[in-house]
This record gives sequence, structure tokens and C-alpha cells, in this order.
Amino acid sequence: MTLTEDRIQYWLDREEVVDCLRRCARGMDRHDAGLIMSAYHPDAHDDHGTFQGSATDFVSYVNGSNQSAGVHSDLFTTHQHYLMNHVVEIDDNQAHVETYYLMSGLLHTGTASLVGGRYVDRLERRDGRWGIVVRRVTLEWSADLGAPSPLTEQTANAFTPWSWDRRDVSYERPLTVRA
Repeated sequence: MTLTEDRIQYWLDREEVVDCLRRCARGMDRHDAGLIMSAYHPDAHDDHGTFQGSATDFVSYVNGSNQSAGVHSDLFTTHQHYLMNHVVEIDDNQAHVETYYLMSGLLHTGTASLVGGRYVDRLERRDGRWGIVVRRVTLEWSADLGAPSPLTEQTANAFTPWSWDRRDVSYERPLTVRA
């Protein structure tokens, strides 16, 4: 490969790696187990502090299973995972990635909660697909913001409704104008 081809391949790989992390965050917020698992390889290990184990077990832990509702539903009425700065080091079929995150959620108590930290991941490209093999999560700060804004409560019905499943507007294909 030429220097230009190597650089193009790096940027293609980097974008696929970051897309993998975005799928995981979106899957968490939509409670979409299949989307979360698409970001992991089947033998992946996840260390989220309060949970350490397989990626499959992690999905049940956060989204629930037949035995429980999952920590997201147990704690929050809604939540969002934001991915920010990415540091990506790619060496052939392996990538080490550090991603800053911000998780915001509205607790069942009515208090808004913010949590910040980093996802530190090792990904591998297997059969042409990048996936997380090891994830370790740092929790560097958290804060509660009190009750939600009355403005949010007054105008919520004017916006497109959201859902924690495939009924969410983000799955609508083709996206159409709301009636």
C-alpha cells in the first residue's frame, strides 16, 4: 500500500470503530439488545464497575431479562449516553480506544442525574467486522440537578414521542412528516 492508501484505510477503520461505539450507545438508550450486541464480539468482557462479565450478561443487566427489569429501567424514566472525545490507536486488526462519555438521566424520584467518565476499549476486526472485545469504564464524577424544568413538562407533548424500543422514531424507515 502507498502512504495515501494506508491513511485512507486508517480513516475507514477509525470511522468503523467509532460507529461501533455509537451503535452501543444508541442501543443502550433504545434498550435494543441486538444493537448493543452488534458492537461486541460474542466472547467480549465488559467491566462497568457494578457489573463485570460477558457482554451478553451485561445487556441483561442494563436492559433486563425475564428475571428483572434491568438497572436502566429500575433507576431511570429516561436516559441518554453522549459520546465525546475519541482517541483511537489502530494496529492492524486491533484498536485501543478511549472515549469520554456523559450519561444523563431522569431518575424515578424526579431528580436529573449526570455521570461523566470514559470508556476504555479494545476492539478487534474479525471477519471484516470491528467489535469490542474488552470494555472498562471509568466513573470520574456525578451530580444531581434536582427536579426537571417545568418548561420540559409543559412542552413535552409538542415534540415527537420517544420509546425505549423499536417503536422509537429513530427506527422509522422512511422517516415521514408527523401528522
